[in-house]
Amino acid sequence: MKYSSILFIFLFFLSACSQEPKQSNQHMIIEKKSVSNTLYYTGTIQPLTTVVIPSPADGMVVEMPFQYGEPVKAKQLLFKISSTKFLADYKTALMQYIKTKNEFSSNETQLNEAKFLHKNLLISDDDFKIKQSNFYASRLALLQAKDSLALLLHQLDIKNVNLYNLSIADIDKITQALHLQENSENLLIQAPVDGIVLAFNKSEDENKKISKGDAVKQNDVLAVIGDMTGVSVRIKVNELTINQLKPGQNVKVTGIAFPEDTLLGKIKRVYRQGETTNGGLPTFTVEIGVSQLTEAQQKYIHPGMSAKIAIDIDENPQILIPINSIHEKDGKSYVQLHNIQSGKNIEVSVKTGKTTMDSIAILDGLKMGDEIVIPN
Repeated sequence: MKYSSILFIFLFFLSACSQEPKQSNQHMIIEKKSVSNTLYYTGTIQPLTTVVIPSPADGMVVEMPFQYGEPVKAKQLLFKISSTKFLADYKTALMQYIKTKNEFSSNETQLNEAKFLHKNLLISDDDFKIKQSNFYASRLALLQAKDSLALLLHQLDIKNVNLYNLSIADIDKITQALHLQENSENLLIQAPVDGIVLAFNKSEDENKKISKGDAVKQNDVLAVIGDMTGVSVRIKVNELTINQLKPGQNVKVTGIAFPEDTLLGKIKRVYRQGETTNGGLPTFTVEIGVSQLTEAQQKYIHPGMSAKIAIDIDENPQILIPINSIHEKDGKSYVQLHNIQSGKNIEVSVKTGKTTMDSIAILDGLKMGDEIVIPN
């Protein structure tokens, strides 16, 4: 009897286990979801902005008290250039200034006399207007001559001489001014702003570094001053994705030289003219900007370092369903659509689009509110 009771209990539990319901398939209500796609590019770290330093005249570099890549302050001496042509231009500008200054003084005296004579009706209105016109013309010529001389004096190493006070009667001082002291032909090129002094980047693969003793031509680029309080990166984008990018989009910048930092920036400019190289797909230049680096980052993030760019592209919301809810038959894609009223599942054909790791986009065949079956 005892063994019969134990056997009965065992059979009861076995029967209960065999009657547990099988796990049913899951259902999913269709809704549209936003899709984010990330594009990756590579580029090179460059200053946020640059200021070009040109040579004011033909000459030879005789002094460069700096090293490329180091920080400089505004008005710090960068180049000293010896230029005999510039010195000749200075002498011409000085003589022109003294000549126009003398003509202005003469016309000023004549105008004052004409005012007295005209007031006392001793000269005609036309004669007075002629004197007045000559005075105004000579004043404009003097301003122009002074500006031309000032532009040259700014570059010359001239000390203890006030050239603007010279008149045509100061022949001895003029002679002294024309025959300046030794090394006065040296042009002083100073940094216009604070920043990092860099070699001129003539092309993507060539940096033109000026060295002491080099001959330079007027308007040759001697160097550039880069603002490294932020950085910029230029990337090449193919024609298939260029229309997905626009100014203001958020960007992440990373690099193997600064692995612990992720710089947050934005697209500054999208160039709409493509470039074709070696018969490949046209590419378009996109400029990335990171507006602010911390003082610590400025110490180890430098121009020329490699950078990796990540741009998240937010596409229009679309219907996404799990990949395992799709099955193929006769070359077409199908899903199981659940009819709420009848409680039955119906097989419907769908048109699929992009896929992700676990989802697939449905372009046609389903609508918002539909309920599909997801197999376990």
